[in-house]
Amino acid sequence: MKVRLGGALGGVAALALWSGALPAVDAATPQTEQARRKPQVEMVQAVGCVEQRIGNRWWLTQASEPEVSPAGVFNQVQVDAVLAALALGTREFELVGVADFLDAEGLLATGNRADFTSPDQVNATGELRQGRTVLVKGLLIEDDGVSRVNLTTVVGLAERCG
Repeated sequence: MKVRLGGALGGVAALALWSGALPAVDAATPQTEQARRKPQVEMVQAVGCVEQRIGNRWWLTQASEPEVSPAGVFNQVQVDAVLAALALGTREFELVGVADFLDAEGLLATGNRADFTSPDQVNATGELRQGRTVLVKGLLIEDDGVSRVNLTTVVGLAERCG
């Protein structure tokens, strides 16, 4: 079967096929690819005291310096290691994404959750409570002079802080 390429563009196409020319492809180097995958914010963990402030806003006070942490939940070995070296600090972080870590009543009082969640459907851990020492993991957001942690995991370490 013969393919006929006619006209001015046909000749150019035939020349490109004959010469083996292929369109240029931007081949990413490993460093470029890694830079593209680097998250804009880092997943961190920190230990501190839970404090609820005006406007139903939650804070981690007396917090340790945040440490980069892999995504996922903590296992018992990790929690035990934090407990063994438990040291509070001087940092303070506003906690965001708290609803799932409150008790059922707290979750239903957050935003408009009560509009689409009934009390028997609540899925909340209850780990985030006033005055408690906790280990948190989340995305560190530092902006406008305020440090925030968008929570992914909260583990209660002690009922009282200090």
